[in-house]
Amino acid sequence: MSGSRSSPAALQAQWRDHVADAGLTDPRERIGRAVIGAYGGLGRRYHDRGHIAYLLGEIDRNANLISDIARLRFAAWFHDAVYVTWRKDNEARSARWAASALRSMGASDGFADRVNALIRATADHAGGGADADDDLFLDMDFSILGAPPERYDRYVRQVRLEYWWAPPWLFRPARKGFIERALARERIFLTDTYENRLGDQARENLRRELERL
Repeated sequence: MSGSRSSPAALQAQWRDHVADAGLTDPRERIGRAVIGAYGGLGRRYHDRGHIAYLLGEIDRNANLISDIARLRFAAWFHDAVYVTWRKDNEARSARWAASALRSMGASDGFADRVNALIRATADHAGGGADADDDLFLDMDFSILGAPPERYDRYVRQVRLEYWWAPPWLFRPARKGFIERALARERIFLTDTYENRLGDQARENLRRELERL
């Protein structure tokens, strides 16, 4: 992801566009700065501003397939806003922040609840979401699995750095379990759009990583 597109200034400009498109009001500037700042937190190597910029780009590239683009955009903004690798409730905490922030900016309860539910669904991508938009978002978030080998290998290194505190005897079995569960599924991705485009490469990447563990 280009550094210019993932810079705080560029992301703040996108945030302003998205809240304006959704008809949201103050304290939108303060919330935007807080969310973007969260992705610049110490220790983030993959789940950082570059990841958000990429995901927002994927949403725009697939806009013709999306019914409720505002919901996916705000799910993207908030879905990894809370990210502490030794905790198990990051998605739930991110979802609560999203719902609270959206309501404070004037979003309806229904919209805030749908964003909340989609963020919570990222805790288990294989389970799918509530509708086709949700499934597409979950595939976008997981699309790194089907990246070209060099980019995938960089992602693997970045994730390992995020788990700096975990010794190999703890990290490797957990990572192996994640890979084996993914490979055991009939499909890596939920939608034909991503399975047809990235499924084979994702399986190749995952098998290669598994051999190295």
